[in-house]
Amino acid sequence: MSFLKRLASLFSGGGGGDNRALPIYVFSNRCREPIMAEIDLVNSLSRDEENDDRYYTRKVLQGSGKNRCFTQVEVEIWFDRGKKVSHYEVSGGRWLTQEEYEEELIRFEAPPEEENEAEDESPPG
Repeated sequence: MSFLKRLASLFSGGGGGDNRALPIYVFSNRCREPIMAEIDLVNSLSRDEENDDRYYTRKVLQGSGKNRCFTQVEVEIWFDRGKKVSHYEVSGGRWLTQEEYEEELIRFEAPPEEENEAEDESPPG
């Protein structure tokens, strides 16, 4: 049975925890929306033209469109020889840590605040 599981993992992309994907988190300035994506460290990286010891990738991330706001955030990331992030640039937003992303996601998905109840209790004019 373990042979079938290993065979299935080959076709499903389920590796053995090889850290092939790098999650990245950004915040859209325009829509005030957190966005998460993954970088495939095997197929998405190119050699840096200026320094052959580094890798480079560029991603354009699309927001969800919630609240009728559509945006794109461009991310450029440079990696060292060991495929660790050496630096990044973000256009149209800012870089987030995983913790910041989770906090922003809670804020973004929260229902709109109720209008002030005092306005509802005022006597009809």
